[in-house]
Amino acid sequence: MRVTLFSLIVLFVGISVFITDTDAAAQTVQIPPPASSSLDRIAQASPYGYPLSPPPPAWDPYGPQASQIYPVPATNPGTNPPPTWATSAVNGQPGYPGYSTAPPPIVPSNPSSTLPVGYPQPPTQQSEWFQQTYQQSMRAYQGVRGSWTYILGTGRGNSVAVNELDTSATFALPFFMNSPANINRAPLLLTPGFGMQLWGGPQSSPLAGVAGQPFSPQLPGNTYDSFLDAAWNPQFTPLFGAEFGLRLGIYSNWDVLVTDSWRLMGRAIGTLNMTPTFQGKLGVIYLDRNQVKILPAVGFTWTPNATSQYDIFFPAPRAMWRFGQTRRHAWWGYVAGEYGGGRWTFRNVNAGGSKGFIQNFDYNDIRISLGTEWVPLATTGFSGNFEIGYAFYRQLFYVNGVGDPATGIQQIVDLPSTIMFRLGLAY
Repeated sequence: MRVTLFSLIVLFVGISVFITDTDAAAQTVQIPPPASSSLDRIAQASPYGYPLSPPPPAWDPYGPQASQIYPVPATNPGTNPPPTWATSAVNGQPGYPGYSTAPPPIVPSNPSSTLPVGYPQPPTQQSEWFQQTYQQSMRAYQGVRGSWTYILGTGRGNSVAVNELDTSATFALPFFMNSPANINRAPLLLTPGFGMQLWGGPQSSPLAGVAGQPFSPQLPGNTYDSFLDAAWNPQFTPLFGAEFGLRLGIYSNWDVLVTDSWRLMGRAIGTLNMTPTFQGKLGVIYLDRNQVKILPAVGFTWTPNATSQYDIFFPAPRAMWRFGQTRRHAWWGYVAGEYGGGRWTFRNVNAGGSKGFIQNFDYNDIRISLGTEWVPLATTGFSGNFEIGYAFYRQLFYVNGVGDPATGIQQIVDLPSTIMFRLGLAY
């Protein structure tokens, strides 16, 4: 009898423990990271029922570029958002490696590591040390890209054609890696670049500037861009982050180098991670053009799933969807808009006397495009995009006049709307 009673007690306790364990497992949830502010606590207590941002993979400052800017598609957009070849709102041109508008990672995946992510651990053999050192030096190089844009024109009258060519390479450097205000360990991204524009038109009158005739607008045969970008996208808390960018460059036709040939552009945008798939943005973009100096930057990024992303963001909106996949690449389609153009200086030899005078001008337009891009599924590989679009509200904005520069006349020349083509490649 005692044995039977003892057996029943043991059986009862075992069943109770099993039920308790089952309930506990069913109710287990991921514990959110410690809140850094009262607003973080409010966000984590939202009705969504899960932490503000589950820990995604860390941004490795020495990681291959393809896995950073073009991550491999996943089923969890919170930890691995879809890729984006984002338009650079600093200059209105296509984006480049390291300057993505994708929401940055929130927290490192290996916070207990004794060395920052990306640094080799102490090796045990000489050959291992050599291999790790080689990998570290190679992975500091993030990638290279180039693009060609053609804006259709006949070159007759005010039908101006533009060929835009640009190339750049990005390098990552550790930057406040262990700072509590940089919880995603965002590196400093340095991007030297070079660009060239080939201008076709506008057509000038042979009597321009003679016998009291007004001067026709002029453009050089080509202009050049030489610049250096610095970008940093830290995450201060799980809720608040930022996107900082600064560009210094020379924009001229190399026949002229004056103060107006230098341009300083930049962006300062604050980000707010309202949910794991929704990020608000607010800030300013400094363009340093003659007609438009500064633009507001406002909007949001919404990633509802692993196959779509919506950047409802001024001045560079973009919506993209993944529509297919091959053995090595994922294929995306997108609709995008941008404020294109720039500012350059050149010597107008057809006005202002025998030697002409230095001309400072803007080319401005608004572009909408429909395109596709292919993204490698591996950590490295070739990426690219092709798009066709429509350029409208095109203008040439001249400073110092197209007559006597002492008068300080400004002239606006309206150009007809036209078709645009763009091809980009990156590795």
